[in-house]
Amino acid sequence: MSNDIRALLNLPENEEVDSGAVTALILSATTDEKSPASLDKIYTALSQSPSGEYLDPLSILPHLVPCSQPAAKSLITLVGEQGSAKEVVIAAQEILERVNDSLDAEDDDDEDGALESPSNQLISLICLYNSAIPRLALRKKSASDTIRPLLLQLESSIQLAGSRFSRDEGRQVIATVSQLCSTVAAWAKDDAAACQGIAKELLETTLSSCAQCIQSSLAQRSFEELYPRLTIRSTVLPGWEDGERPIQEALTVHRAFGETFSVDSVPSMPSTAYLVLLAHSKPSDTGGLLPRILPILIASIQSNYALDEALSILLHSTTSGRELSPDISGPLCAILPSLASAHPDSDIRHQAFRILSRVLALTSPALRLEILKDLTTDSDLPQMRVAAVGLVKEAVLESLPREDRASIFASPIFLQTLGPVLLRPDPPDLFHPDLSLKDIEDSAEPSRLVECLSLYYILLLRDNLNRTGIRDRDQISNVEKTLLAPLRSTLARWTDNPAFTHGHIHDMMPVVSLKTSLERVDAAISNLRADSKV
Repeated sequence: MSNDIRALLNLPENEEVDSGAVTALILSATTDEKSPASLDKIYTALSQSPSGEYLDPLSILPHLVPCSQPAAKSLITLVGEQGSAKEVVIAAQEILERVNDSLDAEDDDDEDGALESPSNQLISLICLYNSAIPRLALRKKSASDTIRPLLLQLESSIQLAGSRFSRDEGRQVIATVSQLCSTVAAWAKDDAAACQGIAKELLETTLSSCAQCIQSSLAQRSFEELYPRLTIRSTVLPGWEDGERPIQEALTVHRAFGETFSVDSVPSMPSTAYLVLLAHSKPSDTGGLLPRILPILIASIQSNYALDEALSILLHSTTSGRELSPDISGPLCAILPSLASAHPDSDIRHQAFRILSRVLALTSPALRLEILKDLTTDSDLPQMRVAAVGLVKEAVLESLPREDRASIFASPIFLQTLGPVLLRPDPPDLFHPDLSLKDIEDSAEPSRLVECLSLYYILLLRDNLNRTGIRDRDQISNVEKTLLAPLRSTLARWTDNPAFTHGHIHDMMPVVSLKTSLERVDAAISNLRADSKV
């Protein structure tokens, strides 16, 4: 034993060190500010030479684990590595029961910082298991019977603590549990298969409980990889690697247990943990997995949980040209619009909108038209009503150049379905003589009409064979009567008002945008008439 610990205990050189005295010294340092020795000094002294025989885990750990002094962590590690493995495990179980009681009661963290939070205590206990289990000697029980109660208790604790973990705590839990699962599998030897099954359940529970802590910008990284032209500047979170690292450690363990992500290996009821692992494994063909994992993807979007992973999978799944069945595109198109419209994170809104665009592109034309009609008429999502016009435009631009291929978006059915929605104001009598600019300044209608006029302009220019009937005289006359003339009259009345030119630029922008769009349409119609094409 180091002379340093003798000095701390005031023992002469020839007197034996007593474990009780060491325990008393440690307990004093955890509770008494005037203790003759600090935990830091005690750790330094004990770590100079093997000290396991002087460490009493059952007496020391219940005081060290809740202690918030930095040196307590070092001493916990020392006890875990050198103390009796059996006693370390017993002590950890007893402390875990107390931690569970705190989590059950939702006790607040100690206000003055004297005690570690239940979450941090839980992390310390996982580390203790990592140190002690490899040193456990098997007697009458098998390896699986020995660790089952330990890991089940730990699993329950992690479930209880999940919502309370901070980002860094959750990441640390994933990393330490991954290490524990690997440790258990290596220790089990002849009983490895059974132990792996128990450890796998613990790992999956941990991932499900800590998914919100990963925060590795997976979806945004996927978006920037798949759509570089749509990325002006990267918005990937700084330090995303610190979230990716523990999940890759979990993946390494998962693969070591023989788990794969092939279509044949998808569980009958995929869990959040499976979703997280799948997303971070970046499989080459998530599109083939989509029918099997759709329920958990929908649940993730609805609950806003593991959303980063769900969106990443959908981004990759929709890049192929494989047509989606209505059973897939229908549910996705029902849930993505609200995410793309109302989520507070602009990156997530952008990702969801791009996924929605791709899902529609992979949907059968008839269903796509039906969904677009729903989106462009949904008054509950005014932002989506505006953005959906752009989705209509995408469908039209895909179809018109293919003059040798029939398409519902390049046929009279298109205008019959969407013309009454997009080529008139909402409500139809919006541009009445008494309408003031102030009446619509908080409305999405000006933005929607700008998009609708842009679509009309593109149709007039691009539909060279008049497959939609957009250049028919009756059609042009009808749009002039229901939309263009009332809009033109209203814009003229607003801009002729002297107050308009002295107004704030913010108030003028909707009028300027509408006026510019209207002028483009008028010019296009004039050119067509001059060329005798209408």
